[in-house]
Amino acid sequence: MACMAPAAASVATPLEEHGSTPWRRRAHFPATRKSGLYLLGGLLVLAAIPIVATVRILDQNAIRNARARADAVLRSELEAGVSRLGQLGDDAAIQAADLVRSQAVAQKFIVGDTVAIKRLAHKHPNLVVKLDGRTIAGSRPRVALTRTVWLTVNGKRVGSVLGTVALDQRLGARLLRAAPHGRDDRLLVVRNGALVGTKTRFTLERASVELHGTRYRALFTAIPNGQGARLLALRPQKVIDAEVRPYQHRIVYAAIGSFAMLLLVSLMFGRPILSALSDFRRVASQAATDALTGLANRRSFDEELALEWRRADHIGGSVSLILADIDDFKRINDTFGHQVGDTVLAKLGAVFSANVRQVDFAARYGGEEFAVLVRENDLAGARALAQRLRKDLANTPFELPDGTELRVTASFGVAAKEELHRAEELIAFADHALYEAKRRGKNRVSTQRPRGSKAA
Repeated sequence: MACMAPAAASVATPLEEHGSTPWRRRAHFPATRKSGLYLLGGLLVLAAIPIVATVRILDQNAIRNARARADAVLRSELEAGVSRLGQLGDDAAIQAADLVRSQAVAQKFIVGDTVAIKRLAHKHPNLVVKLDGRTIAGSRPRVALTRTVWLTVNGKRVGSVLGTVALDQRLGARLLRAAPHGRDDRLLVVRNGALVGTKTRFTLERASVELHGTRYRALFTAIPNGQGARLLALRPQKVIDAEVRPYQHRIVYAAIGSFAMLLLVSLMFGRPILSALSDFRRVASQAATDALTGLANRRSFDEELALEWRRADHIGGSVSLILADIDDFKRINDTFGHQVGDTVLAKLGAVFSANVRQVDFAARYGGEEFAVLVRENDLAGARALAQRLRKDLANTPFELPDGTELRVTASFGVAAKEELHRAEELIAFADHALYEAKRRGKNRVSTQRPRGSKAA
């Protein structure tokens, strides 16, 4: 801005020497202060349209991404819950089978000693024992997973033991504790539009439910052999809104700053403002993107890591970091030239773009080093992603100008937030793991845990 004002002055000077003709012509028009304000207002309104549209698009993208991250976590909770339910059902079946296989129990069934059977079954409250079709011990929950084991004598069924897993809200809380989850997430057992064991009813509308006056983001899945029961995973909408709010603030601040700049430019130049607005999106994109790889640049990564760290501290959740460094990149540049080196960097960026999830954040960290911010995933999940990236890169051929193929590998360091207190510590742990991968022979993935744990 400061460098443009002298240029305007240099143009005005010769016009004044020749009679200032263009300026004097304006005197013939009713160019009052009021009409000038109208013109300025019209320019500002016209200029504000793309800003408002951009703010709207960015705001919707932020909300959509936050919902996608929430859905990914809820889906993971449901998968873990169903898997754990299957294990509980198998455990119930094993208990029932162990009871039936006992010779002492079989003898009591044969002679019909119900008193002894009750005494033996009392040690297993989740088992229901039947003799000749009559329930001798235990009671079946109203909604439950069941596994039946029959006692057969001489080809005739004389009794059965039914292993049960009660499907209720206590089970939902137990399943949630066994899975990675957000601090305010809930896992409920529902059937026929109501919470099992309660009179509370709900309606699922567009992945959203309202319970006891609180709105939740919701996903559900059927429980196999669960008598029509389903698992319902919930995350409070206010938690998702709190996650989006920092992004929305950034968007608003950027919009205010852009509008203020437009106002100043309009006051000084007027007509050039329209062409300047057409470059707004392109400039914003270049400021956040690495031109060679198409990934985010270091500055965008640092901002994203700071925001994600604050979000994790505020509402909980996992944050992991992958650092990757191309093996022997200096040798590639020295042997084949920097143009080939740039091609390797660009293809590595393509490998990252094709493999990371939409909710994750990949960036060129600097030189031949790359980074992936892995949201809502623990150390094991981040390590699996790093292994996939490593294998895909190792299996991607690079064709040289003379037609030969060049194979390129990279080393990866992985760390997770866990008990760390600062984002800088996460970077340091990932960098140490990367160094360990290099030391151990390159083309490998190494992890680093806090509290002095060794790299893996």
